Amino acid sequence: MAFTVQHLLEMPLLRRARPEVLVGGDLGAREVRWVHTSEIYGISPLLKGGEVLLTTGLGLVGASAPAIESYVASLAGQGVAALLLELGRTFTTPPEGLVAAARAHGLPLVVLHGVVPFIEVTEAVHPLLITGELDVLRRVDEVTARLHEALAGGTSGPELVALVAECCATAAGVYSPDGTLLLGEDVRAGGPLGSPMGPPGGPPGVAGGPPVEAAVGRHPWAVLALADTREPALPRLATLCAGVVDLRLGPTSGAGRRAGAGADLVLALAAGQHLPRADVLVRARAAGLAPAPGCLVVGLAVALRLPGATRPGLAATAEAAQAVFGAALVAEVDGELLVATTVRPLALRGRLADFAETLDAELDATVGGGVVRVAAGPLVEDPAGLARSLPAARDALHLAARLTPASRTVLASDVGVYRLLAGIVDDAELERFVEDQLGALLDHDARHGADLVPTLDAYLEAGLSKTVAAQALGVRRQTLYARLERIARLLGGLDLENRHVRTALDLALVGWRMRSSAVTRRGRG
Repeated sequence: MAFTVQHLLEMPLLRRARPEVLVGGDLGAREVRWVHTSEIYGISPLLKGGEVLLTTGLGLVGASAPAIESYVASLAGQGVAALLLELGRTFTTPPEGLVAAARAHGLPLVVLHGVVPFIEVTEAVHPLLITGELDVLRRVDEVTARLHEALAGGTSGPELVALVAECCATAAGVYSPDGTLLLGEDVRAGGPLGSPMGPPGGPPGVAGGPPVEAAVGRHPWAVLALADTREPALPRLATLCAGVVDLRLGPTSGAGRRAGAGADLVLALAAGQHLPRADVLVRARAAGLAPAPGCLVVGLAVALRLPGATRPGLAATAEAAQAVFGAALVAEVDGELLVATTVRPLALRGRLADFAETLDAELDATVGGGVVRVAAGPLVEDPAGLARSLPAARDALHLAARLTPASRTVLASDVGVYRLLAGIVDDAELERFVEDQLGALLDHDARHGADLVPTLDAYLEAGLSKTVAAQALGVRRQTLYARLERIARLLGGLDLENRHVRTALDLALVGWRMRSSAVTRRGRG
């Protein structure tokens, strides 16, 4: 049975805090995946959904009503199960606009009138959540292993559905969209004599409600139904087994079906959809993606500028990826192409360049040319790691387009510091840091139309080589010397041999470049 917000509020530890539900709804239907404590205003990007957020509201001190509305909207958008605000330490009543915003966005809001140590709440709740989740994962792993063996062994349709029923310890049936039973047992009609089903309301291990169903196929051609046994893992098992049924029995065959399954997996991982690792590995292998010995998995993001009204070159990208990397899963989202593939680590940068050139040739041959930019996320050990690699590749692609528009290929590690600072580029602390380090130069450039900040940037980029920096700036060395002397005077000295001084200036220049390029991730109202 799922642990819900209602269960949480009924715990003795929470009852002592005298909880008051200000915005509710059906709290018994709000499943709790985790309990998190934070006073950070911009916490929502760090959440995955299903959390109960405990806070004293410290991060909301001084926030305007629009900022509070944005805070609530971001939590609701992440699927947070509920917000619990402890009164007394920071606020005696909820801050203005919080209740209205929670009601507008459907976010349950509970205030605690008594002090409760948040660490005691997490210590009490997390073991309950972890135990249930581990049981589900263990169950899914067991079924995944057996179904994977069946896929490799060429099990027939009837044998596969019988194996699904055996693995899930319940009756299983596959139905057409019009409700015709295609394979297995008639779960919807109550099941044949001797099936594992039983009367509604029976004890655990027998049916207690309508069947648990999952669509079969990207464009569903059937439905897999499992008799309800009240097993917590059953919905996840139904989805897993439906995918296996589609791979073995789907009406399409060969590369077309594999490509569609691969694209679905890439899109789900790139969007941050939570998928059990075992499910990802099975789906990736079924779609043809399995790293060979010595290879790792990597996510790529591709931006194409094509002539006229030509749509993104999905086919050309797939052809180029397969030609260079071998097995590759390709999908299109928001005008960008995403690729999941494998590569030997030391060959990544070279293969990326080969891929860009091969894609150039494909585009020349198919649509008359185009401009290609490719970014690679971090290398990961298996396809499950694409949930990290693909979003990083997209971030790197967007940053490269703004900061180094002439680049054709980029690794996420090349722009790692930019990705780190992108989330706080509007933060007041970063603003103060840039001003502390470069304020005198920025003021001088603004008053005199000088280029002292770009000069310092070019000098550090050149590894403190005056010759290279002068060439990059297009000025004479004497001009560069004069500028560096002026920079040293305005900064009260310029000891770039000191690692800490050099690092601080370099980071400040990164912040300056990002502000100048308007590369932000706005998370505040």
